Parts: sequence; C-alpha cells; structure tokens
Amino acid sequence: MIILSFVMICFMHILQQIIYMKTVIAFSIFIVLSALVNAQTGNGGSITVAIKNEKHNAIENATVALIKSKDSTLIKLDITNDKGIAEFELVPFGSYFIKATLVNHVAGYSAPINVSPGNKKEVTILLNQKTAEMREVVIAAKKPFIQKLSDRIVVNVDNSIINTGSSAMDVLERSPGVNIDQNDVISLRGKQGVIIMIDGKTTPMSGTDLANYLRGLPSDAIDRIDIITNPSAKYDAAGNSGIIDIHMKKDQRLGANGSITAGYGQGVYPKSNAGMYFNYRNKKVNVFGNYNYAYRKGLNHLILDRNFYTHGVFDGEDKKDNYTTFPLNFHVARLGADFFMDKKTIIGFVVNSNFVNYHNFNTNNSTVIDNQKNPSYTFQTHENSTSGNNNTVGNINFKHTFDSTGKELTADIDYGVYHSNALTNNSTDYYNLDGTKMQPSYILLGNQKGKLTLKTTKADYVNPFKNGAKLEAGFKTSDVSSDNDAKFFDASNGTPQNDTTKTNHFLYEEFNNAGYVNFSKEYKKFNVQLGLRGEQTILKTHQEKGDIHFDSSYFQLFPSAFFNYKINKDQTLGVSVSRRIDRPNYGLLNPFLFLIDVSTYNTGNTGLLPQFTWSYELNYTVNNFNFALSYSRTKDVMNIAIAKFKDVFPNSHFADSNITVEIPVNLESSDYVGLSVSAPVHLTSWWNMINNADFYYNHFRGNLGGSALNKGAPAANVKTNNNFTFKKGWTAELNVNFNSGGRDGYMVARPQWALSPGVQKTILNNKGTLRFNVTDVFWTNLPKAVITYPGKYIERWHAFRESRVGTVTFTYRFGKSTVQGARRRTTGSEEERQRAGN
Repeated sequence: MIILSFVMICFMHILQQIIYMKTVIAFSIFIVLSALVNAQTGNGGSITVAIKNEKHNAIENATVALIKSKDSTLIKLDITNDKGIAEFELVPFGSYFIKATLVNHVAGYSAPINVSPGNKKEVTILLNQKTAEMREVVIAAKKPFIQKLSDRIVVNVDNSIINTGSSAMDVLERSPGVNIDQNDVISLRGKQGVIIMIDGKTTPMSGTDLANYLRGLPSDAIDRIDIITNPSAKYDAAGNSGIIDIHMKKDQRLGANGSITAGYGQGVYPKSNAGMYFNYRNKKVNVFGNYNYAYRKGLNHLILDRNFYTHGVFDGEDKKDNYTTFPLNFHVARLGADFFMDKKTIIGFVVNSNFVNYHNFNTNNSTVIDNQKNPSYTFQTHENSTSGNNNTVGNINFKHTFDSTGKELTADIDYGVYHSNALTNNSTDYYNLDGTKMQPSYILLGNQKGKLTLKTTKADYVNPFKNGAKLEAGFKTSDVSSDNDAKFFDASNGTPQNDTTKTNHFLYEEFNNAGYVNFSKEYKKFNVQLGLRGEQTILKTHQEKGDIHFDSSYFQLFPSAFFNYKINKDQTLGVSVSRRIDRPNYGLLNPFLFLIDVSTYNTGNTGLLPQFTWSYELNYTVNNFNFALSYSRTKDVMNIAIAKFKDVFPNSHFADSNITVEIPVNLESSDYVGLSVSAPVHLTSWWNMINNADFYYNHFRGNLGGSALNKGAPAANVKTNNNFTFKKGWTAELNVNFNSGGRDGYMVARPQWALSPGVQKTILNNKGTLRFNVTDVFWTNLPKAVITYPGKYIERWHAFRESRVGTVTFTYRFGKSTVQGARRRTTGSEEERQRAGN
C-alpha cells in the first residue's frame, strides 16, 4: 500500500502534464507506423530450440535470440525453461539463425534456418563453459539499445538510430534514469553524486570542463554506457547515486579491421563530426586505436527574473536576458596494444588524449528595478573568451590467469597530466532609461591557467573456490595535485591594473589509500555477496591570497551487502545495502571569484565537506520486468546554491545588496525514496518497446544565510524506446522522454518532454549504414525552474537550448568478422579523475 500510494502521488502530480501531449505522441507514432506497417504481411512458422551443455544436459535460463540472416537484426528473445527449451511462434518467412548465451559460457550459434509455409524447425545448440582463452566466434547479432542486467543497465549506443551524430552529453540525457540540470550537473534517478568513467577510469574533469568534453565527444566513438546504481566494494566508494561508465569502441576482430564515420547536423547552428577506429590482431598482439573530431556550435538563451527581499519586504528586481553561443572544436585520440605473452599472461598499454578549443560569446541585457517596482537603469555585459584543455593519460596494465577456474591477478599504473587555460574579456556598459550612458564602462580581463597531475596504482586478485564461492581483494593508492593560477586585471581606465579582489593562486594535493575484500557465494536458489572497503584520505590546500593553509585527513569504512533469491525460474528477489562517499571535486574547492556579470559571481568553497550516504534497495524481477524500490539518506549534502552575496559573505566589500553568487554548500541532509521500473515489451515480430520509469521523492533539510529549508517534492522520469524492423534493411526508432521536474535543494524544476524519431538503411552489402534522425521534434525539452529562499530571494528562470537537431550520418565498416573474446579491463585512476578540473 505504501508503494501504491507513493506511485499515485507521483502520477497525479504529472497527469496534467501528460494529457496535453498525449494526442501529439499518438499522432506521431501513427505517422511512423502508417508509413511502414504495410511491409508486414503473412503468417509464419515455428522454431523450437534446445540448449545443452558439453554433457548434453539441458541448460535452464539461457538467453536465446532469433536473428535475421540478411542484416543480423534481432527479431525475438526467449529464455530456456527447465528442460532447456525455447520456442519461437509465428516467425515471418525468411532466413534466420539462432544465438544462445549464458553467463560464463561461450556464445553458441546455429546454422542458417529457412522458415517457409507449413514447416516446423527444431534446433539444438551446445554451450561450452569459458576457459582462459575464449574460442573464436563470428560477429553477427546486434544487441538491443537498452539491456537490463542483474547489476546494471547497459545502453548500447551504436545500436540506436536516435543517438547517431549526437554528443556524449546528448546520449546521457536520453539514457534511463539520467537527468542534466541547468548547471550541467548529472544526476541519476533524481540524485546527484554520479561518478563518470571512461573505459573504467574516472574522467579527470568536472563542471564546465566535463560538460564541454561530453558535448564534444561524438556518440559514434562510444560503444556502450554502463549505468550502475549500487556498486560493490570493488569499486571506489565514491558515487552517491552510482556510476556511469562510458566505454569507447575497441575492435576485437582478427586481422586488420575498422570503420569510418562522418555526419552533419543542423539545429539553430551547425554541427559536424568525423572519425575512424581500427585494430590489428593476431595470436600474439592486438593493436587498436581511434581518432574522432567534432565541431559543435551550441546555444544557451537564458531568461532570469530575480526578486530580492529584506525580511520579506520587496527590495528590488533584476530581469536578465542572457544569450550565449559556444562553438567548440574537439579532438580525441586513443592508442593501445595488448601483448599475449602466453596463454595466461597479458601485458598492455593505453594512451588517451583529448584536445578542446572552446570559444564563448555572451551578451547579457539586464534591467534593474527599484523597490517601488519601477525600472531604474539598465546594463549590458559582453564576454568574449577563449579556452582550451589539453589532456593525456597513460596506462600500463597486467593480467595473469593462474588456472582454468578463473583465479587471476590484474594490476594497473596510471599517469595523467591535464592542462587548461582561458583568456577572457568582460565589459559592462551602464545606461539610463533614455539610453544615455550612466557611468564609465567596467572592463575586466582574465588569464587563467591550471595543471592537474595524477598518479595511481591498483591491483586486484580474484580467487574462485569450489561450490560457487569466490573471494576478491585489492588495493589502490593515488596522488593527485592541482595548481590553479588566475590573474584578473581591471582595464576600465585603459591601463590594466591587477584586481586584487579576484586574482588568486590555489594549490591542492590529495592522497588516497584504499583496500577492499569481497566474498560471494552461489547456492542453488540464492546468492550472497559481502564486501568491506576502507579508504584513507589526506589532503592539503594552500591559498596564496591571505596565505591560508588547510590540512585534513580521515579514514572511513564502506560496507556493502547483496542478496538475491530465485523464487522460481521467472522470479528473482534481491536486497542490497551500501555506504558511499562523495568528495568535493577540485573545482568546487577552488576559491577563485569568477565574474559572470556585474551582479552575478561564481566561486568555490574551500570548507566544503564530503557527503556520506547509506543506500538500500529492494529488487524484484519477473520474466523480463524489473522493479526496484530504493531508499537513501545523505548527510552534509553538497548542493550548488544561488543566493545573495551578502548572505554568503557578510563581510563583503560590495555595497549593492542585490549582487548574487553561485557557490557550493553543504546542506544538513536529504532523504530519497524511489521506485524504478524497467519493462521491455515485445509487441510484434517487427516492433520492440523498452520502457523505463523512475518515480521518486526527494526531501532536503538545511539553512543558508538564515533561509531554512525543510521541504520535499515527488517527481517522475519516464522514457520509452521503440524499435521497428522492416524489410530490405530498413529499421526505425521512436523515443519519448518525460521529466516531471522535482526539488533539488532550494530549487524546484518544471516539467519537460521530448519526442525523437529516426530511420536507418543498411547499404553496400551490409558494410555501410545510412542514418537520419531528429531529436526533440517539437522543441519542448527545455529546462525551467524556481529558486526560493524564504523572505530573501526568489528567482524564476527558463532556457532555450539546441535540443532539436536533425542529423544525417554515414558509417562504413571494413575488415574480417572473426573475433576473440574481448579483454575486460579497468584501470587504476577512477574516483579522483572524476573530481579533477577547475
């Protein structure tokens, strides 16, 4: 009853928003289907599949896929029963093959199967257990766009028409449970504190740097995205809401192989991308690499209405129209090799580099209104800035498999250097209401440089025992140092003079030492996993302005436990609990005072504390449907606040009390209750639907500048992905996303939604793919919110961004199709790479 009541509250909250778009969505689906549905005619045959092991015993719960021979399109999925049998009925006439998979087994394939009128086919496939070196197989079946596995959701980016030609940021925003707010902060299931990884390594950027990186990274360079909401003790303890791991493409086929991709998109401004990836592999070595380039010109048109109060009495208002364009050029390169020393030992290296050139052109028109609600004066701010990031990370890795039971040792060493620089020119002109100049212009010049260096070492040991038991243990040590130097000059009088209120130099160094142990045991009806991780943190900071030093150290334990019970062959119940930490990223600790306009500043907070979270989750799976009820409580919640400058810095030199500042703060606590549903639906042989919904309630407590907070709000995030398979290599896709908004600290977001169709055609003997898509057709996925500090400050804002983009992309693949098992590798620099940046 509690769950039902909670869902009903969320449902009523969003019902009024869904009604008005119901007709639009129905009409759009009708158009897509009407154009293509006539291709589907006739009755079909049946195929019975028997899955057995090496001893010819039946295998239960194997996944069986029916795949079209012509273009390797997935048609249907089934799970074998206790007799090892899977059945496909009403199969359209044509040529197919079967792929069977099971955890810790080599995938099995059937010979081609021709389905014709009046025949019934019976197929037997043997699945062999994996050994230290996997057998060669042939690449054939496409994975579904979204997969729900036991411990994560997998987004197979390359198998989505809609994601073609997009950026990594766009793909994330369309992924299940993921939201991105107006400050480019990524949240998962309505909770912030997400760890972003690239190939198992936490990205070294945060804030604007991370957003620019993800906006520039082409989706065509990405293989898949793993969304892990409750990681085990093997992972770093960071991540209040979980981990998002972006895996780049890496070809595993024998011989020389690769692909080239080029695309063009048009929104308000143009976008283009091109890239290639390659590999050469034989029995002794695998060399791989890729290069991708993207040009994207983006838009952010932000409208703000700020109202100021003193003890609840209206004190003034600022109305702002902020128009920003930001063209960027993005280069990303990756080169690596694995050397197979013998059947048990692999040594490899990987070098990842990215280069971003980013230009920002901003015009801010502001009207200042007095306490009688009459316009007083206006000012206009122009900013022209050029910035760049030059980042390189090298990794050396080792893996040794002791025997066929899976006992192995892996080790990684990472070294990375990240450079950033920015030159800014910010000028403000003041005008009377009649258009005459009110006072001299204010001109501020900036020269900012940053360097971050990280060194990590990591080792993991896995020791399986008899009867399904397994012990994992490992350690990690890291050293991260950051040097940020910002110089600002007041050039209002023609000669630049050092602005001592803003110029600063900030040094930061952090040491982390961690160790973990993880034990798991498989029983006939259930499995259990218990883990404990210990992490020691030592940090030192030095702010040259005022010669301020800060030293701190602490040790924390992070237990975790997972329990899964198999009720029957179709139902599984799971329970998990874990404790996690989110340390402030290096940009949030940086005390520099950045000018946005003369009434708005941005700064970090050297006193920001880490937040700690206890997370609990109850999972229930029936057939392919998954339901997860979760609760978490977080203390010292990190939150980006927008408030009066005087409330945050009472001793400020600013005379104007209506100047605002954006600053990270610690709120007292937050409570989260959520219900997540994953529901794949196989409607027909040519229409598959994957539905994901998150209903949640967030409640925050805190106090900032005398404004107490003790409020919560329900919210919902619903996404559906529809895939249509037609004749002659045609496929189509239709995505619908809806976000009801919700509370994040002092801010309450409003609803937004999007509908995105796409179509694809395979050409050139299935080696070429031509795709066309339009994201957010009706340009409705636009954020807006209200920020309220009772009795002090109310801000209403909404933004126009380029969520509607039409894109056409061509991809050509070349090389052989035989493949060996991919080496799954996670390198050492994980959590600390997430928190790096300016």
